Amino acid sequence: MTTFSFILILAVAVVISAVINQLVRGVSTPLIQIALGAVIALWGFTTSNFTIDPELFLVLFIAPLLYDEARQVDKVSLWSNRTVIVSLAVGLVVVAMLVVGFVLNFVQPSIPLAAAFALGAALGPTDAVAVASLSQRASLNKRQEVLLSGESLINDASGVVSFQFAVAALTTGTFSLLDATTTFFVSFFGGIAIGLVCAAVLAFIASRVRDFGLEDTTFHVMFEVLTPFLVFLVAEELHVSGILAVVAAGLSGSLFRNRSIGPNIARMKIVSASVWKVLGFVLNGIVFVLLGVQLPHAMSDTWEDRSVSNPELIALVLLLAAVVIGVRVAWFLALSYIGRKQTARSEQRNSGGTPEQVKSVMRSVKLMTKDSLAESCALALAGPKGAVTLSIMFTLPYSIDAAGGAFSQRDFLIFLASGVILVTLLLANFVLPLLLPDKDEARAYETDIQASIEVLRLVIEDLAARQTRENRRATQVVMKQYNDRIDRIKQGTGYEDDDSCLRLQALEWEQDFILEALDEDTVSPVVGYRLLRRVRREMDLVCHERNVWWLIGIARSRLDLVARSIKRALHDKNLLKTSSQEEAETREFQAKAFEYVLSRLRVRLDDPAYRTEHVSALMVEVQRDLRRVRRAGRGVAAAARAEDKATEMRRIACTLELDHIQDMYEAGRINRATAKMMRENVHLMQLDLEDKV
Repeated sequence: MTTFSFILILAVAVVISAVINQLVRGVSTPLIQIALGAVIALWGFTTSNFTIDPELFLVLFIAPLLYDEARQVDKVSLWSNRTVIVSLAVGLVVVAMLVVGFVLNFVQPSIPLAAAFALGAALGPTDAVAVASLSQRASLNKRQEVLLSGESLINDASGVVSFQFAVAALTTGTFSLLDATTTFFVSFFGGIAIGLVCAAVLAFIASRVRDFGLEDTTFHVMFEVLTPFLVFLVAEELHVSGILAVVAAGLSGSLFRNRSIGPNIARMKIVSASVWKVLGFVLNGIVFVLLGVQLPHAMSDTWEDRSVSNPELIALVLLLAAVVIGVRVAWFLALSYIGRKQTARSEQRNSGGTPEQVKSVMRSVKLMTKDSLAESCALALAGPKGAVTLSIMFTLPYSIDAAGGAFSQRDFLIFLASGVILVTLLLANFVLPLLLPDKDEARAYETDIQASIEVLRLVIEDLAARQTRENRRATQVVMKQYNDRIDRIKQGTGYEDDDSCLRLQALEWEQDFILEALDEDTVSPVVGYRLLRRVRREMDLVCHERNVWWLIGIARSRLDLVARSIKRALHDKNLLKTSSQEEAETREFQAKAFEYVLSRLRVRLDDPAYRTEHVSALMVEVQRDLRRVRRAGRGVAAAARAEDKATEMRRIACTLELDHIQDMYEAGRINRATAKMMRENVHLMQLDLEDKV
């Protein structure tokens, strides 16, 4: 029961962090979640000796998160920058391990050099979750995002392997460079190979299951969710890097994926994206809440130990953080210098320069420029340490000799790692935006029109993916309505557009014709009010600008319809008719209404206030509708069923629209006011669909 209560507390903390993130825009979600985790620990919701098995932590949280990140990363850009990414993920980790180890051993000689190297190796990996969160807030360009995400995907494995070598040297007192190199290459490339093989085998199984006729979306999505766990466990069982195996499986998934198209495949992709979105958010949140829970306990013993003063502890944490960041800055400066030299060489050769000119140009390239320094500092800060670093440190042995003697510096090293994690996260959150302008400032927010068009296009794409044989007609109707909304937004605003104004006027003519017929008793109330309701709904769609006055007008119109229907019900004794009679009357009366609208449009052909092409195009549409209703093949019942399907599809479209608005807001592409305005428009359309206005 205690475990269940703790899991429930973690879930509540994740939910609260989502709420706080919406209210406090200046602080990243990981920091909020770490703070909530610390509150949970300090308020006594966990025991002081609470720990989580690092291996369980890796397979339960890190594996699925890295797999999802690998699935979504831009593979083409990743491959284009493969040399730089490998240098960051392997070379930088090794160099950071050596520099941190030597510095720590020099400052604190009581710490064995191998133990210092172990801390340096643990501080090598960057946190993929924190990097992904930062990329949503900081205005990193595409290449910078690819470099950081690619580095965070791979450097976990190199950090773990380097840490294991350092611990082995610490416990045995010996170190073999040949054995270490061999083990590293086996673990590194073996993990990649196992990941590729597992991805191919699992894709083959899923394909064969689909060939047997099992198109169940739940099965295939769950199979996909289980993939990272299976791959990680298989790789670890074969003594290769499970992390790299998961990353390789995620990156290569698109190579082995079923490329067939169809409604079932489209539905599965939509559901899969939704499931991974929720799962990723929950796992991300729990990772950082757990990190916050662990930090107070990891730091308390060392903080209360009087052998090292607290100011010395703080100074040592700041020193190590500066060393880690300094090494990253130097590495990025070197990469920038090499890249600028290669660019200069290529440009000079392409322009037909002589070898002497090429050498002269390359010598003129500066080792460091103002822009390269700023970019290097930003990229260095954009790689904070996180949960993987702490989980690695918790695997430090409690004893380092055969006699079982206690490793007295274990808590001290964990404290240093925890302090560096906090410092790097704080710097990434508060200092990085100063080096790279905030995305909101860089874009100055997308305009309302751009955001609205983007949301509508995304809804159309989702509707197309949901289209099946049964709902094809209804889906196409709603997609056309969304395309019409995009066209109206592009052409102008609301009533000022000639085409929209003409369409609205044509609907008003049809409405007047129906109301006049109802007043003169030339049409039955059932048929008249049904057609009137359809006209009102089309008018709502044309008037895409929704406000309070629009709402009041619609409410008054609906009340007027209700009053008219009650009045006719009290006086009309021939209210009930057979379905065939209603069908015939509906076709006949709707044809008359269309003929009336056509007559009014013909007059407008010579009116200079209207564009001839708009009038003629609308006349073609009305004539097409007139021919349709004159065909006797389609009855009222079939039309009603089609309208019901279209209404249900409109409800789905509204839900999708709200989801995309929220996604754009969370990504920082629109501000709170724009998101609120867009949501209100959708809510009004939903009320209209439910006949509540």
